Amino acid sequence: MKKIKRQIKVIKPPRAEMLSKIARFNDLEGFDDGLPDMLLDDCHRTFLNVLGFEPPTIPGANSPFGAASRPKIRGMKPGFGLSFVACEPGHGTVMHAHDTNETFVVATGKWKMEWEDAEGTHHEILGPHDVCSFPVGIQRLFKCVEVPPGEKTALLIAIIEGNSPNAEYSPEATARMVRQGILEDVMEPA
Repeated sequence: MKKIKRQIKVIKPPRAEMLSKIARFNDLEGFDDGLPDMLLDDCHRTFLNVLGFEPPTIPGANSPFGAASRPKIRGMKPGFGLSFVACEPGHGTVMHAHDTNETFVVATGKWKMEWEDAEGTHHEILGPHDVCSFPVGIQRLFKCVEVPPGEKTALLIAIIEGNSPNAEYSPEATARMVRQGILEDVMEPA
């Protein structure tokens, strides 16, 4: 018989500690500010932040879930962030990129996932339980296109890799926010 060597240190936290690691959906606090594009007419959304990262400390950097959004489950560094996103039809984000992977799981409604490649933009409409995973650096956006019958918003689950990920708007989205007075003019790197 082969002897098994244990490599994972097992912990046995008290019940109270484990209860602090549970986020009940109805207890989540919604955040609908903290990102510049949320001020645009078609980009209103609410983050119900469950678990994850702290905002990046890089000057001018944007946290993917917004600077105001704090996770319900704290005191852990899981290496990713998890948040529900609630939107009305026609609302979502502008084109942006992340320095980490971003994965979406449709919880309710229908969502448009759009991205850019060398030939232009493409999109797919996703329904409940469909998944889209965007690689690092790809310009992408999401928009709610349909809510469930009788509901005002649809829910999307966003999972973003990292302990302090950064979001950066596309040049076109940045220019739009500059024109509307949301952002100051930005110099592009040489």
